[in-house]
Amino acid sequence: MHIEIRDLKSVNLQGGTVIDGFPSLGLANAIASECIIESLQLEPVAIIDSDMFPSMSTIYKSKPYFPARIHANEELKLAIFISELTVKEPLLKGLGRAIIKWAKEHKCSVIFSVAGLPVEDGEKIDGMDLLGIGSSERALKKIREKKVSILEHGVVTGIPGVLLNEGRLQDIDVIVFLVKVLKDVPDFRAAALISEILAEFAPSCHCDTASLVIEAEKVEKRLRKIQKESRPLTDIMYG
Repeated sequence: MHIEIRDLKSVNLQGGTVIDGFPSLGLANAIASECIIESLQLEPVAIIDSDMFPSMSTIYKSKPYFPARIHANEELKLAIFISELTVKEPLLKGLGRAIIKWAKEHKCSVIFSVAGLPVEDGEKIDGMDLLGIGSSERALKKIREKKVSILEHGVVTGIPGVLLNEGRLQDIDVIVFLVKVLKDVPDFRAAALISEILAEFAPSCHCDTASLVIEAEKVEKRLRKIQKESRPLTDIMYG
């Protein structure tokens, strides 16, 4: 499926960091990404579009926005792909490849993504709450240096899985964090964990975790509202 990225302004991000903030299980990565954007006041630098996206405009602070965008800061060398849409097949491969292509064109050094590991509400969480996996030996080395446990066997699906495969194929550093999240509810604990680990790996990626829960509740309500309003269109798209 064709994915188009239309630049709003030119940015120099050479050597910088890209974060995949497309909503995944538990909304943890989307909540963390939105909070980072708000904390650092990252501005929209490009929009992501496809004829398969719903025909809609999201209104925020009295301004219309495309539902999928790239926010960035040239000084921080940081870019975040963000969307209010929960995108499913058959668009996932196209989106993953578009992220890789954009990062490569802007000479960014690393891409971060998050995959959720579902647990039941109230279920005791044993073992590691966070694992990491990389697309290259360089990426794996960075994970080991931060003393994050590495996934040895398993499956990573969705956009994170596409990023890992394409990153390995094209020799681009991709790091995916796998975090335990609650099923069917926004997981603010996981969002805070993701924010903290991203700041460890990319110091420019600062988020005020103390106010994360308050901010996250606002983000979650907005995401849920937009997704509910767009559901009739996405049901037609995806069945």
